[in-house]
Formats: sequence, C-alpha cells, structure tokens
Amino acid sequence: MTRKDLWGDPLTEVERDLLATYDALKALSIRDDAPPCVKRNAKKALACLWQPVTDLGLRFEQLSDHGV
Repeated sequence: MTRKDLWGDPLTEVERDLLATYDALKALSIRDDAPPCVKRNAKKALACLWQPVTDLGLRFEQLSDHGV
C-alpha cells in the first residue's frame, strides 16, 4: 500500500524518509531504557522535525501529546 499525505497524494522518497526519522525519534523519546539525556535530545530533535512534517501535510498531531 502506498502511503499518502493528508491530501491523498503519494509520498515522495524524501517525505517517506522524513516520516521514518520522525517516527524513530518519537519512539526513542519514550523508551524506558533510554538515559534521560537521550530521551531529552530525541524530543528536541523531534520538535525540529515536527514543523516540516506538519507543513508538508504528512501528519497532524500535537507534540504535547508526546511530552514534547
């Protein structure tokens, strides 16, 4: 199945890579076995990627729901 943006358009390779990185950072930021410095910096990086993810219409969510 082809992943699509919020408008129903297929994702480009760059958009797929961006979402994969965003999702990996989100997962890392909530791991129980990650040291606090790792979790905090993953959240910081996640916040930086939130803007292009939202601007490109790839996903709409509030980072406050993830403790960021």
